[in-house]
Amino acid sequence: MNEPRDGSPPAGGEPDVVHQGLVSLAAIGVAVLLIVSAGAVGVTMGMRGGTDSMMWGGASARVQPAAAVAPGAGMPMASGFQLDGLAENVVHHYELARANPSIYAQVPCFCGCQDMLGHRNLEDCFVTPDGAWESHASGCGVCIQESQMMQRMMAGGMAPDMMHERIVGRFGGPMMSS
Repeated sequence: MNEPRDGSPPAGGEPDVVHQGLVSLAAIGVAVLLIVSAGAVGVTMGMRGGTDSMMWGGASARVQPAAAVAPGAGMPMASGFQLDGLAENVVHHYELARANPSIYAQVPCFCGCQDMLGHRNLEDCFVTPDGAWESHASGCGVCIQESQMMQRMMAGGMAPDMMHERIVGRFGGPMMSS
């Protein structure tokens, strides 16, 4: 009650500083908890029903609409990651990648999966070499953003080499790999 009016700290310590420190520490703790929780949710979504093997996995282009290729048509469907339970938009990009493998294979991915997962291109983020679904893109915003851009460019009839240039220009310079 006898606090100084000149702005100096109250006698007997600095409770405001201690309180501010605790509030800051609590805020950092909550932020870390949210980040860890989001990561756990992403991993859980990606791994649902899967196995450890799912992770290893010019001229105008003739674009196949996503619905034109039935899942597994001409490609073996290995057990593992399934698209059940994913957002419709995400499923659409998986189907688009499967329907247009030669186009997606010409586009690099800039999320770092080349180093982490051995992916060679954007197609590998959605479909494994044996034709199964790759879980990675289901939880990766960069892969989905690149695929959204690919969808717009393919709809406009853009050539694959120009798509490659635009993706590199948009998502940046050298890939995350050496």
